[in-house]
Amino acid sequence: MDLHDLLQIVRRRWWIVALTALVAGVAAFALSKATTPEYKATMQFVVQPSRADYGLTQSTRQLTASYIAVIWKRKSADIIRERLNLDYPAEYIYGQTKVADDAANNSVTIEVRDYDGETAKRIALEWARLFFEYRESENAKQRQEDRVKVVLGDDPTYSLDKPRTTTNTAAGIVLGAMLGLLIVAALEWTQSTIVRTRAELERALSLPVLAVVPPEK
Repeated sequence: MDLHDLLQIVRRRWWIVALTALVAGVAAFALSKATTPEYKATMQFVVQPSRADYGLTQSTRQLTASYIAVIWKRKSADIIRERLNLDYPAEYIYGQTKVADDAANNSVTIEVRDYDGETAKRIALEWARLFFEYRESENAKQRQEDRVKVVLGDDPTYSLDKPRTTTNTAAGIVLGAMLGLLIVAALEWTQSTIVRTRAELERALSLPVLAVVPPEK
């Protein structure tokens, strides 16, 4: 099949590709609009040693993960539930929270997802406060020069996490177009024994066509 044949196929069947792409795009858009919005709140803080000492700085980086393990657990989620007077179970609060550290700058990022953006913000801030309180209680046992502090960043902000309507719609259109191309390919395969043009016949028989009745348009 040469380029001319491909162009002929596209010209004959283009509406199938366009229709499947349109249907898939509309379906993805409708599904996104029917999905309950979920928001993500983000909060950051820095784990900072009390002095600019290389050994203390390195140990702080290594211990940050252990700080996360101490605080980020279901027991702490239950404390947050009580403090904020939420109807959510502790298991839900814990499951909707992600905590990750960045060793490059000794920072910790807290992400909380919820169907209410303001509630997600409150939960993220309370997680950060728990980290702060934990370090303050531990610092009280240490000498001033050996303390490691938690410096809270800006108040958390939230944004729409899902559905991502534009992305979903675009993906639906692309997948729909691909499905349309597969349908066209299947139709062409099932009709591959049908000769439509003089060129196809000459190529199939390796003989020249002297005349066509009725005349080919």
